[in-house]
Amino acid sequence: MNDIKWAWVLFVAASLAVLIRLAVWLLPSPVVQHARQIDKAIESEPVRPGEPPPAAENPPPEEPPWPLEPEEPMDWVPRKPVVRTPPSREPPPPEPEPPPEEFYFRRTRWGMTPEEVIEAEHGQLLRQGDNRLLYSTTTLDMPCLLTYSFVQDRLVRARLSFSDPSGTHIPPLSVAQAQQRFLYLRGQLRLRYGEPIEQSTHQPRDISRLMRSVQKQDELAAQYDREIAETENRLRRQRERLETRYERWPNKAELVARGLKIYERDLRDLRAWKQESIDLAARSRKSIQDQRAADAKTPLVSTMSARWPAARDLHDIELRLDFRYRDPLLDIRYGASTEMPGFPEFDEL
Repeated sequence: MNDIKWAWVLFVAASLAVLIRLAVWLLPSPVVQHARQIDKAIESEPVRPGEPPPAAENPPPEEPPWPLEPEEPMDWVPRKPVVRTPPSREPPPPEPEPPPEEFYFRRTRWGMTPEEVIEAEHGQLLRQGDNRLLYSTTTLDMPCLLTYSFVQDRLVRARLSFSDPSGTHIPPLSVAQAQQRFLYLRGQLRLRYGEPIEQSTHQPRDISRLMRSVQKQDELAAQYDREIAETENRLRRQRERLETRYERWPNKAELVARGLKIYERDLRDLRAWKQESIDLAARSRKSIQDQRAADAKTPLVSTMSARWPAARDLHDIELRLDFRYRDPLLDIRYGASTEMPGFPEFDEL
């Protein structure tokens, strides 16, 4: 039964296909029929005598009454083809980060108020005054004392001290340590700010102790001369008395010599001490001459400094080492440049 249904369906479909094909072949299309009707209407319409033929749809242009100048040929440059790139599907680049905040010295800027400096500085605050802040901190892993100075509540100076003669907050420096740190700090500052203006002062060697020694020995020698003269007078008087006393004794010479033995001993000691004073004074004078000759040949350095005036048009910098004290002093001083824009003019006189 199912096979009969399917056969009937296929037969009906084939019949419809044949009929549609015949209709396409036999019946003309509407466009063709419309064109044929227009051709028949044109051919059947008669042409009347005396009438001009129908004008063409596009008449030729009329020539102008005056001659036209020939147009110059134009150079035609072909346009470059516009290549349109498809929109990128990549995410837009992130917005650039704002530039970092600029600081002039550590985490501070010239012109800050004391409150702003206290908020910015992370060192240990040791002392706070009206126009000064003292911190205990480190710079390049070296302990130091940091002092901020203010004028009219605005930061204008700073100082780094790498030695404390009192030894209260940081240990004092020896001469060798001070020289090594001076050279290291000068190299670091040279890398940042360029070549400095270097200056050193000299001082003569200390000969005051030698001068006092010469003066003292000369005074002792003069005093010994007076005592020697007095001792010789006593010895002479004592000899006269003893000779008178032992004039009739058989061993007069022995007794006189025994009585004068103490005076002669004192006289020998005074003369020996005088000679020691003279020799010591001579050695001191020789040392004074040697010290003066050394000053003329290789003078002693009392201070060493390296300066960077108007460094980066922000501040004046001075690195200073002072040997004139018992413990050497090593400082770096920063001062706001008066040529910096916005820097106020202070009347410090």
